Order: sequence, then structure tokens, then C-alpha cells
Amino acid sequence: MKKFLMIHGYNGISPLFYWIKDELEKMGHDVIMPSLPTREGCRYEIWAEEMGKIDLSGELVVIAHSAGNPFIIKYFSDRDLEIKLYIGLAGCSDKFSTEGREDLMEMRRTMLPSESELEKFKSGVAKKYCIFSDNDHLFPLEILEKHAENIGGVPIMIPNVGHMGGRSGIKELPQVIEIVKENE
Repeated sequence: MKKFLMIHGYNGISPLFYWIKDELEKMGHDVIMPSLPTREGCRYEIWAEEMGKIDLSGELVVIAHSAGNPFIIKYFSDRDLEIKLYIGLAGCSDKFSTEGREDLMEMRRTMLPSESELEKFKSGVAKKYCIFSDNDHLFPLEILEKHAENIGGVPIMIPNVGHMGGRSGIKELPQVIEIVKENE
């Protein structure tokens, strides 16, 4: 049994995350899916404090969505977590436009990893996959592809699944489970 850590994005846990969690539990895995503060509470320091209350010892498989991606890269670097497999959904690790969105500017300021944090993650996590779409409403395709490059992850572009949050309407993403099975 592997320990899975699922880190949601800025707006909280999406319907897709509940489906992934159910599928992983059916496979007999232990799944940790904390409900971290959203929106104004989506800040590195706040999330790190909450995560510090969770036992993350041992090998982890991490599935992160949106803001959960830069968070886990910084947190990995700060805490020296042992991550066996990383699957990022709609991830970003570069600056992105937040014009007119003060809330997102603050999240971006605290969450985006430094070059050294990216390098530590890139070299410290052997298996990394970055799933993204060609019609993400938040991040341009170039930003999503750059995230995979930044961390040395395998890029997987799935057409028409949007940002994979609640707004996208995506409730299942079998590719995540396929990656898990391929890496067991």
C-alpha cells in the first residue's frame, strides 16, 4: 500500500479529486487529501503550517492540482520529503499574468518556487508527470509545457479538459490512474 498525498488548487477540492481518491482507495491505497485554506488563505506559509500537522513520513506519491503544484515543489525543498512519484495537473512553476487579480498576485508571490527549489525537485523526484490541456482558461499552453520542462517531467497534453477544476466539468481522468498503475 502506497501513501498518496493529494494537494488541491486555489479554489479547493475539485470533483475530479474525489474521483481520483475513490479510484486509489479501491486499489487499496492510503490517500491523504487535506482541505487547505482557499483563495485568500492560499499562501505558502498558511499551507505549510497546515501540512506540518500531517504525517508525511515514508515514500509518497503526490498528485497536485493548479496552485498545489508550486506549493509541493517549495514544500519538498523545505522539508526534504521522499516523493516516489509526482503527477501534476494544470501545473505552473513560472510567473504568469495575474493582471487585475490581486488575490492571485499574492498567491503567486508566496507559492512560486525559486530556481534552486525547482532544481532540487527536478533532481530529487525520479518520476514526474505533468498533465495539462490545450484549453486551460488560466494558463497558456506554453506555461503548462514550461512547467514540465522546469521539473524534468513527462508532459501529457489531453485535449479539451480545461484547467481540470470545478469550472471545467471534468469528473474523471483515467490517465492519472493509468500512470499510477504503470509505476506500481
